[in-house]
Amino acid sequence: MSKRLTVDNLDVRFRTTGRPVRAVNGVSFELDAGEILGLVGESGCGKSATARSLVRLEEPGEITNGTITFDGTDLTAADERTLRRLRGQELATIFQDPASSLNPGFPVGEQIDEALRIRKRPHQQSLVGELTSRLSRRGRTDNRDAVRQAMQAAGIHQPGDWIDAYPHQLSDGLRQRVMIAIALARRPSLLIADEPTTALDTTTQAAIHETLRALNREYGMGLLFITHDLGVVSELCDRVLVMYDGSIVERGETDAVLTAPSHPYTKSLLDCIPRRSEPQTTLPTIDGDVPERTTGPAGCPFAHRCPSVTAACREEPPETVAVAAGHTVDCVVPSARAPRTVERTGQATPAEQHAADGESVSTDRQPVASNARARPSGDTGSGSATRDSDTEKTPGESEPIIAVEGVSKSFQTSETLTDRLVGTAERRTALQDVSLSVDAGTTMGLIGESGCGKSTLLKLIAGLETPTEGTVRLHGEAVGSVDGRTMDQRSEIGVVFQNPQRSINPKQTVRAVIAEPLYEAGWERQRRDERVESLLDSVGLPVEYAERQPRQLSGGQIQRVAIARALALGPSVVLLDEPTASLDVSAQATILNLLVSLQRDLGLTYLLVSHDLEVVRHMADRVAVMYFGQLVETGPATTVFADPSHPYTRTLLDAIPGIDAGTAASRPGMTQSPAPEASGCAFLPRCPAGTDTCRQREPPLEHDGQVRTRCHHPAGRGSEEPRTAAIEESNRPTSGESSTANSAKSNSDAITDKRRQ
Repeated sequence: MSKRLTVDNLDVRFRTTGRPVRAVNGVSFELDAGEILGLVGESGCGKSATARSLVRLEEPGEITNGTITFDGTDLTAADERTLRRLRGQELATIFQDPASSLNPGFPVGEQIDEALRIRKRPHQQSLVGELTSRLSRRGRTDNRDAVRQAMQAAGIHQPGDWIDAYPHQLSDGLRQRVMIAIALARRPSLLIADEPTTALDTTTQAAIHETLRALNREYGMGLLFITHDLGVVSELCDRVLVMYDGSIVERGETDAVLTAPSHPYTKSLLDCIPRRSEPQTTLPTIDGDVPERTTGPAGCPFAHRCPSVTAACREEPPETVAVAAGHTVDCVVPSARAPRTVERTGQATPAEQHAADGESVSTDRQPVASNARARPSGDTGSGSATRDSDTEKTPGESEPIIAVEGVSKSFQTSETLTDRLVGTAERRTALQDVSLSVDAGTTMGLIGESGCGKSTLLKLIAGLETPTEGTVRLHGEAVGSVDGRTMDQRSEIGVVFQNPQRSINPKQTVRAVIAEPLYEAGWERQRRDERVESLLDSVGLPVEYAERQPRQLSGGQIQRVAIARALALGPSVVLLDEPTASLDVSAQATILNLLVSLQRDLGLTYLLVSHDLEVVRHMADRVAVMYFGQLVETGPATTVFADPSHPYTRTLLDAIPGIDAGTAASRPGMTQSPAPEASGCAFLPRCPAGTDTCRQREPPLEHDGQVRTRCHHPAGRGSEEPRTAAIEESNRPTSGESSTANSAKSNSDAITDKRRQ
């Protein structure tokens, strides 16, 4: 008999100083063995509270009603011994932030080993036993093979290189894979994954999804996958639940819900996705916020935000209506719940879709690119693409606001004092001979996998690090570290850091957070207060929020505070490091609209780092692709995204999860990044079209039309013929030659055929 999870009429409440907050309200669903079920909705809708309740980790919440049944056991009535056994052997969880979930004091191999021991003896956990096991070298040795197998099952290549590493020594992607290894070491019947790939790069994300999909197929494991990313749901999940204000408002097979949504909330979520709009336009958003209720609504919980609301919606609780077999929706308005067909290709814009539904769009989607991206006089828009390097100027062309010239950066990796004293410490190269320029009023997008040098480049521009070689110029003047810059130079650059929850002091008020750079610049109290209020207005927050603390704000509101702080000293350049990571699609659309509006109104220049390539596609005028500290492709964003030249760029774009993208499985070049060869092209170990030329000579960064590409065989603009011919010539075997080149040719032909289809 297959093991099934059944949730029936579940209510979860959080105790406060006042009345309890209603986090989960009457949720019911089933999850069978071998099924992947998606759970989506905005932040604050009750997704994580539901997930934690399933494994009885709901505290500080409390289950006040309903039942959770797994394999015939009522978890809501189970004793601690039963729950310990189930958590050790049957139920596993993967949480969003592996850095906070892993123990920083122990190697990752020991933490996986702990999961293996708990599975074997779930009732024999004790402090003495744990310490004895950790101190026993023999005990550790006996389990190392099992630990390596668990790491390999989670997609960690060469596990022997990482088994004794500490969490801080691993990349985000590897840490998340360790969390997967810990969860899957128990061979669970049910895995609950809460945002397991949020903020990871597209190739790492796709590889982890493929690992979960393979394990789901191999072991018949049930998987509850919680995410903000509807594209991931489209790729991975069999069915999907749409959650709002603690309730399930739409449920059904994934294709049915995402391509023919019926609930106004589901339609609104899909409209917020950047890929459904033209670049650099105003995205639709969902007005208002998810309420924090202490009492239940009289009518539909979505009524106060719904574009199709009627008087009945405010008075009557929504009924559950079947719109198709296995597809139901909670809505009382027949016209509002009419399914809206969304094609996987050639999708209509949200405005066209709303018009087809007889609805009006609250957000006017007017292009802002012509205003926000006004180029300096003398720049035709393609001049920078035809320079010999991004830092060379042609007559009559204005000076770029930011120029990076031949910049390299390396770090010491050894922590041994002796090595540092005698000068034998190992060094890791983070950037290698990078040259890049950014024109005033434009957006440059930096993309690439984790560890490719994007954030390091931003730190060099901000002055938080200094180059090992090369020069950073601001308005044509060389600048060094932040301590060596003048106050005017420091004021010219603002930074929005990747995780505002960690970069903002949780004990300070919003006013103090925003005023911090003003205080450092010597502004008087009254002037600071006036500036803070003006900045709050600029980012769309009420002035009263100045006295709130970060814990009282939503993720989108905290990001607005971070943007306001970056703008405090009136910079002309803003460095955006993952500005929308971990935000739901509605909050993301709101932040993107805000950034576009600020750029238009203030003439800002953006350097944007993001793993979400749809965000980069939406925001950027030009894009630079980085791999192992090198630029491998630069050019106009529309050109690079539509017709990439470098195989690495194509690999990144192919890995984008999307409702119209199909599956990301088995795409070439998507393996974990190995170290580059000592000579030749850095991407060769992963390239599906590598040749002997690539192995013998490092490719230069050369022009390919408006694009610069570091590849011996770049794809032709709009045609595969030049690339294919070059590869065939390079792969022509000579007498005694091995079959390596012929194998590479076969891979290249396969990729070429795939692109032509």
